[in-house]
Amino acid sequence: MPFSSSLFIHVFLPLFFLAYWATPKAQKNWTAIVFSLGFYAWGAPRFLPVVLTLGIVDYYVSHAIARAVAAERVRVAKVLLGLGVTVHLSMLAYFKYSNFFVAQANAVLPSLGVHELKWVEVVLPIGISFITFEEISYLVDVYRRDAHPSRRLSHYVLFLTFFPHSIAGPIFRWKDLERQLAERSQSWSLAREGFERFSLGLAKKVLVADSVAIIADGVFGLPLAQLSSAWAWLGAIAYTLQIYFDFSGYSDMAIGLGKLAGFQFKENFNQPYIASSIGEFWQRWHISLSSWLRDYLYIPLGGNRAGRARATVNIVLVFTISGLWHGAAWTFVVWGLFHGVLVAVERLLSRFTFRPPRFLQHTLTLVLVVVGWVFFRAASLSHAFAMLRSMFGAPATEALHPFFGELCPRFAMAALALGGLITCLPILWKGRPLGESSSRRLGMLRTIASPLLFALSAMHLTNARVTPLIYFKF
Repeated sequence: MPFSSSLFIHVFLPLFFLAYWATPKAQKNWTAIVFSLGFYAWGAPRFLPVVLTLGIVDYYVSHAIARAVAAERVRVAKVLLGLGVTVHLSMLAYFKYSNFFVAQANAVLPSLGVHELKWVEVVLPIGISFITFEEISYLVDVYRRDAHPSRRLSHYVLFLTFFPHSIAGPIFRWKDLERQLAERSQSWSLAREGFERFSLGLAKKVLVADSVAIIADGVFGLPLAQLSSAWAWLGAIAYTLQIYFDFSGYSDMAIGLGKLAGFQFKENFNQPYIASSIGEFWQRWHISLSSWLRDYLYIPLGGNRAGRARATVNIVLVFTISGLWHGAAWTFVVWGLFHGVLVAVERLLSRFTFRPPRFLQHTLTLVLVVVGWVFFRAASLSHAFAMLRSMFGAPATEALHPFFGELCPRFAMAALALGGLITCLPILWKGRPLGESSSRRLGMLRTIASPLLFALSAMHLTNARVTPLIYFKF
């Protein structure tokens, strides 16, 4: 049930908030749990018992870890933590990667004279990657004494399944929401902020992302022989805007829904396309994932504490794992490796004092990001490399060219232009804080525009296709 569907907007959301606001304060968590379980069951009913079972196991294991740590039985705590993390990674590996590894094995076995493995494909549950990382961080934080284990099982179940984030993130951490799960306040002011944020996210998803998706899907679906340089760049740029407005729009909706329920969630995006380096891009893009990988993978691997060479290896390894986390395909692995190598090279070059003009830094960074998204979107590595060859000058071999109006309807091109302005124009005032008067005017504009954006998005949904959220499959 996507947030950008009529069923969610016109049925689920009104029912939830009528029930939630009518529920006494002490029982609100239970109302949220009931609706969240129903929401998750709508999209992944078979996996819901697994989520609940693992949540119950986590609850008791976390208390056992806390008791062992308090008693200074470090070895016992490590074993419990290791078992918990292993269970979660094993579940992730089975559901998300078993099909991929079996397919790779079956591609090799016949050449070795061995029969292919018989295998029934496993269905990927929605949101398993996000839930797994949240469960692991919970156990690790309890072990590190960065967080207390949940006092109530219901609090932890709500943390895992709360519908604004359960199927496509952002990745939450228990220590950030522990107090809010036990005690939070509601107000009409916070609810207004939530509605404004939700409306903004809905408009980003429905009016921009879904519109430019028509161009991206059309170009990436063209026969490779018809891919001229102009078409390839147009498709790559369209997807660059689609994935940003799609995922950042979803994050805005999640944050807005949280505010409507009294929660304050952390930001997940900060204008990533105005970055002047790939390193800065990752400080602005999918912040909950990049910070999770830093705290629970990069630093435990040694970070930059063991010298420059080890730090370089750690960076490349973490980004490669990040790519594999996004999907079980070589395209995602190469995408992660591509970004890891770029960040590592940037760090090595940081020793030199020479810096190109800021404009060139922004341009080069954006071009590299666009190139990376080609791997992320392409159906295969050969498809990705064919796109890149076309982007950088390889001529199309067929004289037949697609009809422009069919692949690029006017409203989609208008959305493409609008999306480009919204994402890149802030470069002009990057680093300049808004004054008090500017912030006030911006707030008034959001308040006025929110009902209009919500209405336009809702009307657009009645006449347009609903494009599934890109991150649903992760």
